Amino acid sequence: KCVFLPDIVVDAELPVQMNAAKRQQFRWAKGSIQCAIKLLTDIAIKRKVSIEAKIQAFIQLTRHIVYPLMLIQFLALPILLAGQVNLYVISFLPALTIATYLAMGPGAYILIIQSMYHKSWKSKVKILPTLLVYNAGLSVNNTVAVFDAVFGKKNEFLRTPKYGMLKTKDDWKDNAYNLPFSKVTLLEIFFGVYGVLGIFVSIFSNNPIFVPIIGLQTVGFFYISYMSLSHTRFKQNKIKTKHVKTKNERTANTVYKLSMIGIIAIIIVGGSMAVIGYNSEIYPLDRIRGHLDGVVSSSDPTVIRNHLLTIQAELDMVMTNLPETTD
Repeated sequence: KCVFLPDIVVDAELPVQMNAAKRQQFRWAKGSIQCAIKLLTDIAIKRKVSIEAKIQAFIQLTRHIVYPLMLIQFLALPILLAGQVNLYVISFLPALTIATYLAMGPGAYILIIQSMYHKSWKSKVKILPTLLVYNAGLSVNNTVAVFDAVFGKKNEFLRTPKYGMLKTKDDWKDNAYNLPFSKVTLLEIFFGVYGVLGIFVSIFSNNPIFVPIIGLQTVGFFYISYMSLSHTRFKQNKIKTKHVKTKNERTANTVYKLSMIGIIAIIIVGGSMAVIGYNSEIYPLDRIRGHLDGVVSSSDPTVIRNHLLTIQAELDMVMTNLPETTD
């Protein structure tokens, strides 16, 4: 049997460049899903493997599935809010959702590190906000890795550049190992802009409770993309030999491109729905409130009449856009 000794610390060099860190995370995410696809069925049907071991294997090998789920939530939430879909049956459900986020994520993290690091746990809690932003921002990068594994896309093994950094003052930015940003960085910027639109949709649809959920990932996307660009060595080395793709690789690449096109289409449709919904429903109501204030503050009959006529016209447009009911 193996014994885990948490007190033994083994020094390791972490990637100092964001593009290298993303490459490492990509490799880990894709590898774990590939192992899950290959091994989980055998683990599940073998009687010699205990239930506890099966549960642990499932959790460990499928943990990166959370990134596509985070991205789906991030994409769907502004669209649902713009479409005025009722996301909760009872009024306190959004607050309960955020409380669940805090309890299952940061709350559980704090309890675990407090039990593991009795004296130094407070210093580790300080990095929690940065860890949350970093983890949320990596959801695009790791989602692509999960899709690559699920669709069987083949990639060559790309190592993580290491620089032998021993001191914080050591310079690494001019190193030849520095990686350029990838196409995923452009997606991260795109999702960041989408998140800003989602925040406005949440506010103007009278659902500000969802702003922290959308805002966390939005900040993460901008942070990861900014670091990727700022850490980029724009002078790339020329590749002498061109890799010839196999039929399976070409098929997987086509599926990947179609998936990206689908995601972009969802974003465009969601943004269009948000803009149209705001212009046709929310903004007219804001103008009506302004005209009502004008009626209250004015004593001129002509001015009051003009305000009322404008209110009537705005109400006609709003009532036209209301969905029909059977009641």
